Amino acid sequence: MGTKRQLGRGLAGLVVVALMATACGTSAKPVTSARASTPQTPSVAKTAQRLFPNGITLVANLPPGGVTYTDGEAVQPFLQKVLGVPVTVRPVVGGGGNTAAQYVYAAPAGSGTLMMAYLPQLAIGGLVGHGSYKILDYTPLAGMFGDDTSIYVAKRGSPFKDFSSLQRATSTITIGVFGVKSSSGWMSAQFLSKLNHIKTTTVPYKNAAAEVDAVLSGAVDLASITRAQAIPYIAEGRVQPVLQFAPKPLSYLPGTDAIGQVASPKESFYNLGGVVGPPHMPSAESKLLQRALAEVAKDPAFQARAHSLAVVPSYQDATTWSASLHSAYSLVKSHLGVLTG
Repeated sequence: MGTKRQLGRGLAGLVVVALMATACGTSAKPVTSARASTPQTPSVAKTAQRLFPNGITLVANLPPGGVTYTDGEAVQPFLQKVLGVPVTVRPVVGGGGNTAAQYVYAAPAGSGTLMMAYLPQLAIGGLVGHGSYKILDYTPLAGMFGDDTSIYVAKRGSPFKDFSSLQRATSTITIGVFGVKSSSGWMSAQFLSKLNHIKTTTVPYKNAAAEVDAVLSGAVDLASITRAQAIPYIAEGRVQPVLQFAPKPLSYLPGTDAIGQVASPKESFYNLGGVVGPPHMPSAESKLLQRALAEVAKDPAFQARAHSLAVVPSYQDATTWSASLHSAYSLVKSHLGVLTG
């Protein structure tokens, strides 16, 4: 009998222990709940709505069809999706691109007014074209496009087919360019003349379409344009590529001479497109935009859209993009004697 009572007491003790364990388990739930309620990092969209209540403006120095506007078109819908605020592409034309550069340079630092920057054009306008801005003062946000340069095209059937044919020319070669003292096309034409001793003269046009029209009509021998404009005309068989100013051959222009190989690597360059903000942009605003642009860059839909517009997505974070701005500045500054003489 005593044994039965002891066994019963033992079982009762186990029940008490089990109930205590259950109670302890129940009391642990509020701890888990408290952790779940810890404030999270605000989303990109919520932060953007607070920092940029009026949205974002991407300023382009060219009208629709121009490369900087095309770059903006590629970025706009995806940046708007990530930020959750309106994003608008606004052309501010004139001054060979300097008007747009000066407009953003003078914009309030936290206003959400940004620029689709194009290198080395931005450096040329500031150092050679006397633009009222300093390229290295802009806030670098992200590089977004690359694999481009100054591409020379001639009317299909023209005797100008490669670098050697330019060197053999006995008369002055006329070259259509966008602006004077403001574009990479103009700069490359100066390199042809003063570094390679090819007799040329430049004729300024408002945009690449006008340059190509001049080539097709016979008004000029060559046009110096970019990938976004060159590829469609080449594909249509209306023009032929003659020379490009990258340091090495471009995959999309097989067989076309690269100035870095047929002449000097020191005169070669890539055209790079990206986003900059006004000088002294507040850290919260700039970091948010850097994060948002990084998300845009890795979106496969953005990459597909960029390719459909004949521009090549090539992401650079803010640090690398800043280095590209410095590189463009150094390239132009090192050739000031050629470009201003």
